[in-house]
Amino acid sequence: MQFLTWLIKRLGFVILTLVAMSMLIFLLVEVMPGDVAQTVLGQSATPESVAALRESMGLDDPLPVRYGRWAGGFIQGDLGESLYMRGVQINTIFWRKVGHSVILALTALLFYVPLSIFFGVLAGVKAGKLTDSIISFFGLATMALPEFVSGILLITLFSVKLSILPITSVIPIGQSLWGNLHILILPALSITFVMFGYVSRMQRSSMVTVMNSDYIRAATLKGMPRGYVIFRHALRNALLPTITIIGMNMGWLFGGLIVVETLFGFPGLGSLTLSAIKTRDIPLIEACVLFITAIFVFSTFLTDMLYVYLNPRIRFKGGDA
Repeated sequence: MQFLTWLIKRLGFVILTLVAMSMLIFLLVEVMPGDVAQTVLGQSATPESVAALRESMGLDDPLPVRYGRWAGGFIQGDLGESLYMRGVQINTIFWRKVGHSVILALTALLFYVPLSIFFGVLAGVKAGKLTDSIISFFGLATMALPEFVSGILLITLFSVKLSILPITSVIPIGQSLWGNLHILILPALSITFVMFGYVSRMQRSSMVTVMNSDYIRAATLKGMPRGYVIFRHALRNALLPTITIIGMNMGWLFGGLIVVETLFGFPGLGSLTLSAIKTRDIPLIEACVLFITAIFVFSTFLTDMLYVYLNPRIRFKGGDA
């Protein structure tokens, strides 16, 4: 019953957050400079033709009416029609691009999560030693490198010097991403470089704290093997902050794909968002930004659930998580 109450509260908070963010996104997009009708018709269009197009697009309707129309369609799964690509339903292009970005994000997760946790644990266990210094320095260095810098370095090494991976991550016409999975490697590594520093340093810090705790000292004094103490007793608790930072960064990960996908020419949500902003395609911008926001909100919610599951000490004491 306590878990159900906690779950309802969290879900209510998620819904309220999404509603508030949808309003904010809608208002921010509305105040963007420029006129989409003018963009579609070009600078040589007459004021009459621009006004007629604005009316046909529904851009002259009151703000609450347009928000209600957009939000209602979004709830029903109808993202509307692209204002820039007249006659094209956003659903026909949006979910394919999202699928590509999800595959790229999962590939990056498969790269950086195990690497970051392994080296973070190793640095924590070897705290103060040369191994710790090397891993910590590398983590700081990767954190300082923006995605486009690490991407250029990777292109220079693997594409220009070694010629083993393609420079761009473009899917050939008539083919699918599943038949060209090698194009994911460089973008995923570029994301890994940035995320490695954050996650590994969090894991190291957490591991150092846990290894210096009383129950770890007690387990060691009982004569338990060091490996058993680390992986059976220390790692479970040391993973909690790391899981939190990974979950919290999921929204950032999708937002950061804009830079990575643009650099490598990858046809995903990031490049679609940038294209929508350039053309001031309002419904497409709103769909892209709200989806990224929803990813962040739901990843935070799932992180909370996993945190509660892994940490019995905070399980609904007095009815709260």
